[in-house]
Amino acid sequence: MVTVHGFPDSDPEQVALGARLRRWRSERATDVETLAEAIGMTAADLRLVEAGRARMTSAQVSAATRVLGLPIWALTSDTAAH
Repeated sequence: MVTVHGFPDSDPEQVALGARLRRWRSERATDVETLAEAIGMTAADLRLVEAGRARMTSAQVSAATRVLGLPIWALTSDTAAH
């Protein structure tokens, strides 16, 4: 596997999803603990997701977009879906 951001075995897609999640969570002024609880994760696990070191289930991604008031593509792509 490749090394991304210095972490062996990091998946570039997961790193990108984590970065988008962190950016949107920050823009929405939602703290890690609040979002983690709302989507059924621990804050520690959500921090790992944001660092690209852990995966979210599709249900957790969907829940995060609902909590943050985002369309699903906002976490899965840098380009708006039409």
